Amino acid sequence: MRSLNASLLLRVLFLPVLFIIYCTFLQLRVHISNVAIHSRPPSQNNTITHPPLSTEPATSSSKNLTEIKSTFSSEVKDFWRDLATALEEARPACDPIRVETGHPSSKETTFEPLDIAKRPPSRLVNFTDAQELILFKSHYHMRTASQRLAPNLPFSKGTTGIVTTANAKYIPIFLVSLRMLRRTGCTLPVEVFIDDWTKYDPLICETLLPSLNAACIVLSDIYATAPNAAPPTSYQFKLLAMLFSSFQHLLFLDSDAFPAHDPSPLFETAPYTTHGLVLWPDLFGLTVSEHYYHIAGVAYESPSARQSTESGVVLLDKEKHRASFVMMMYYNYYGPGFYYPLLCQGSHGAGDKETFAAAAASVAAPWYQVKSGVAGLGFFDEGAYRLSGLAQMDPRADAAYLPPTRWHMHAADLWEASDTARGSQLPPKPKPLFVHQNMHKLDPARILTMDGSTAMMKNGSHTRMWGPVRNNIDVFGYDIERRVWEVIIEEGCRLDAASRVCSDLRAHFVEVFGALKSLDPGV
Repeated sequence: MRSLNASLLLRVLFLPVLFIIYCTFLQLRVHISNVAIHSRPPSQNNTITHPPLSTEPATSSSKNLTEIKSTFSSEVKDFWRDLATALEEARPACDPIRVETGHPSSKETTFEPLDIAKRPPSRLVNFTDAQELILFKSHYHMRTASQRLAPNLPFSKGTTGIVTTANAKYIPIFLVSLRMLRRTGCTLPVEVFIDDWTKYDPLICETLLPSLNAACIVLSDIYATAPNAAPPTSYQFKLLAMLFSSFQHLLFLDSDAFPAHDPSPLFETAPYTTHGLVLWPDLFGLTVSEHYYHIAGVAYESPSARQSTESGVVLLDKEKHRASFVMMMYYNYYGPGFYYPLLCQGSHGAGDKETFAAAAASVAAPWYQVKSGVAGLGFFDEGAYRLSGLAQMDPRADAAYLPPTRWHMHAADLWEASDTARGSQLPPKPKPLFVHQNMHKLDPARILTMDGSTAMMKNGSHTRMWGPVRNNIDVFGYDIERRVWEVIIEEGCRLDAASRVCSDLRAHFVEVFGALKSLDPGV
């Protein structure tokens, strides 16, 4: 009996101890599980989100962000392989097109809306009927393929963002543009496409860009999944970046282009909502070859119909322009050998600029080109005007303004008070929304020393690049050039505030604009 009581007592005392051990084990297991979850590499997570806009350095959670962003789904890879196959199947079986050396004459490139009899330049060299017929058949083949491929064009439905391309040379220029974008209050995510891992900079891609809600994407990681695709070059990278961007609604900006005001509302307003593709004009007229219209099977567009396109800024809705986008890829894939010569004939800025409108027209899709002309940004130096960059107008105001065509009663394409009926009011004249600093790049390390720098006058004195402050305020609503130089200094002094570059930039600012009041201490 005593033995039984002892055994019972032992069991009673052991049960609480066993319970405590079990609970401790459960807590330890939960803790280990939580540690495993939080330390898991981001590439194993199912959902990828853009980091919030911040000026603080990225945390450890942003490590390998470039690798994550450069990992594409099977749907994207399948589409790219199908598209690459279709592009190769439509390869023109003829010699590349040659164009006369040099640029067309100023008479040929001047936009003259009243000269309805004006014909395009004829600068193709030894272009034969046999070449034209081959290109006609190739184009028909690709346009047919575009209808099949279009429904599978990949993007994340309902997403909106900004896309650009940059290499090591253009990263400092892009960082100035990105800082200008963020100064407008725009918080849209930015995807920055670099061509391969040799251009990858971990400090830029894993720390600096995430702090500005931007991310690097390595283009070669997806491009190489279609081994039959020809290596990309030059202007082709722009279309590939747009193709492989995750956004449905995207604003493409060249690395040297940026908005003067928040561009986010453009996605919610006509003409973007009505057309899905918005383009901006260049300084020149159309120089599209007459042969192109037969090759593409589209209606002839007179050089007097519109100005040529300046493609540093493009708004695109992939949903509305599925088939157009496939044709954009075709025109650029075979751009250097065939479609750049056909669409530009060696004119200034020859390249991808006319491929956007042409592709939309080839599949009868809507597109809108801003009618208000581009404005030059520059200043007078010893009586001569020195052009520094371009300003592109707000498409919303342009669509409402609908400027009149220049004619003998209107020297300019502007409405005048005398044009209105009694009691009616003129719509506000469109003002610039984007700056494309394509003449003299805003590279902090070179802007003051490059040949012909528009930050310096011919006599060596420092100057404003875009004219008097009053002009800046009247045109943009604030002194945009002062802001530009603030961010040039911010970028130029980022790595070494004691450097000669930083010192020279500060000295230029003080001489031209005064004290560095709006810069953070120590920048």
